Amino acid sequence: MKQKLFFLCLLLISLYSCSSNDNNSDKESNATVGFYLTDAPSLEGYKSVNINIKSIECSVDGKIWTTLNVKPCTVDLLHFSNGKDSLLSNVEFNAGAKVQQIRLVLGDNNTVVLNNGDVVSLKTPSGQTSGLKLDVQSVAQLTSGYKIIIDFDASRSIVKQGNSGSYLLKPVIRSYITANSSAIDGNLLPSKTAMRIFTVTSTNDTISTLSDTIQNNYFKLHGLFSGTYDLKAEDLSTKDIIVLKSGIQIVGGTDVHLGSLSLPK
Repeated sequence: MKQKLFFLCLLLISLYSCSSNDNNSDKESNATVGFYLTDAPSLEGYKSVNINIKSIECSVDGKIWTTLNVKPCTVDLLHFSNGKDSLLSNVEFNAGAKVQQIRLVLGDNNTVVLNNGDVVSLKTPSGQTSGLKLDVQSVAQLTSGYKIIIDFDASRSIVKQGNSGSYLLKPVIRSYITANSSAIDGNLLPSKTAMRIFTVTSTNDTISTLSDTIQNNYFKLHGLFSGTYDLKAEDLSTKDIIVLKSGIQIVGGTDVHLGSLSLPK
């Protein structure tokens, strides 16, 4: 009897162990991918840039598309700049699967609020009704969950139509996986002078932001991959461009903190 009980216990332990390993294997075979929205702030002094998002899809092979659990909504892009972002959705894929493309479908209720408080509709070209396809930039080898940034450049996306008072929305967006990407940040002196801070990547993408005078003229450029960068500033009134710092070395995944940088007098 004792011998039978002993073997029964061994059998139960073995079954539990197999079940536990199967559960752990399932967990390890999946990876959670987070999709986040951010913005390179507008230079025109708009009070709000409201983008109507209808749906977002993603694909790991460009053929099969997964719809994100994102309810149709309107987002003010100006709330998300200098490193701030907003979670849109989480999706589970097989571990190691890398999202290659994103399709962003916008609605018709896009508006910009001008300095005087006027709300102006942003007309969207009809060809965008099928969605904007974005290639997801990445140098990362992925074995677990990761974060994808959808970086909407409001400044370059809003086009004023002559003197008619109308505005056109031509979305300029980049998207990248944050793993192995870096950021450059710092503060400008004098702290009351807002500047457009930007750099150009090796693939000729311009990454820009606006220094925040409310936060000691803080700026942050993110989504930079390994390479050498020149950091530049544009005077918003004169459009003059100066080099703040040249030859900045970026090694994937390591941020560069520049501290305080003085503008030439």
